[in-house]
Amino acid sequence: MIPAFPVQPIILMCPSNNFVCRMKKKIAIIGLGNPLRGDDGVGLLLLQYLQQNKKELPQTIDFIDGGTSGMNLLHILEQYDTVLLLDAVDFKGTSGEIKKFSMDEINNQKIRLSLSTHEPDFLTVFSFLKELNKAPTHLVIFGVQPKDTSYGMRLSKEVKCVLPKLQKQVLKEIQLMI
Repeated sequence: MIPAFPVQPIILMCPSNNFVCRMKKKIAIIGLGNPLRGDDGVGLLLLQYLQQNKKELPQTIDFIDGGTSGMNLLHILEQYDTVLLLDAVDFKGTSGEIKKFSMDEINNQKIRLSLSTHEPDFLTVFSFLKELNKAPTHLVIFGVQPKDTSYGMRLSKEVKCVLPKLQKQVLKEIQLMI
């Protein structure tokens, strides 16, 4: 597992005056989940793949292991304009089904999505940021319907089989973001 790390804002001196400007970094890719809970670790596994292949991606992308961080993500998220979230999501689909969600789609859902086994869930943290006017302007969630989130370190065959397809979809989305 890749350890989470605090991300600091970039601080630059503005040439036109004497005050300090804070600039948001452009894109964060955040993997969420618990690798000790079977399919719940899919977001972290995908994050590791992307980090291993980051030579193909712009250097302006930060990779963050959000693990089961919950509220600890609050100060990290506010530093980005765009966030791509990778997680196991119980959207009542078939095991291994992949779904891409935007914040508008999530806000318009009549049922509450369950994001992994971490508390408070990501949507609660994101809601706090929106109320504080510090939320990223663009959020995309790639969710995989888990089959088994019981204790264990193996992905179900249904989730494992969709990883190559999911990786391609995420890389395509990253290309659209930049």
